[in-house]
Amino acid sequence: MQTRVGFLSVLTVCALGSMWIGSAGAAPSSRNVTAGSMMGTRGARTTAARTAGGAEEGGAEGKVTVKLDQRAQKSEAPEFNANAKVKSRLVTKRREWALVECEYSTHEKWMDQLSFTYHVLSSSRDEESGKQIYNYYTTTVRYIDVPKGKHRSCVCLSPNLVERYGEPVAMALEVTGKGSDVLASDQTSFGINLPKEWWKNDKVMNSEMLKRRNGLIDRSKTPFALINPDDYEVVQ
Repeated sequence: MQTRVGFLSVLTVCALGSMWIGSAGAAPSSRNVTAGSMMGTRGARTTAARTAGGAEEGGAEGKVTVKLDQRAQKSEAPEFNANAKVKSRLVTKRREWALVECEYSTHEKWMDQLSFTYHVLSSSRDEESGKQIYNYYTTTVRYIDVPKGKHRSCVCLSPNLVERYGEPVAMALEVTGKGSDVLASDQTSFGINLPKEWWKNDKVMNSEMLKRRNGLIDRSKTPFALINPDDYEVVQ
């Protein structure tokens, strides 16, 4: 079976309009976000990664270490050659998915279960008012029987969501085991400054400019599922 995946350069974000999503807690930037200020600097990235017990990433004492890709990756769906008799393609325009991906390492021989909870913001214009808004997606992916070593995890936004509500400008995730304790986390943003753990910040999540959306799905439910399957653990 032959595959072809086209990867394009990712995330060109226009300068954001004046707004405020709140600043409770210390922002990762050297300056605080204030009302009416521009939300961050074009190309800025903030990251807050940790392992169990607050160890730095890569610490051997942590059960899990994780690192998000700096930006979401845009890609057309893979094409497969098949000898089945099927109708010719109806839609000729190649459309692009947005892939939010991370690499992680586990340091125990086996882990029964790991849950990855993703939080994603995209930027777009409101369809009625034309004002700048942010679209919030979340989903949890549970992997089972995870062996010691390196792995990947990925969630995706469909081409329709990317076209309608824009590309991701902020991504975050938390990893938990069987219990509720967070084993590892990471967050990154591009073109927008957000406080640490912004998805737990009431001023961010209750902002009038934030709209909750559905549609963030695990990679195993997309055409990418057959690409490098051994990099991804079994989803429960």
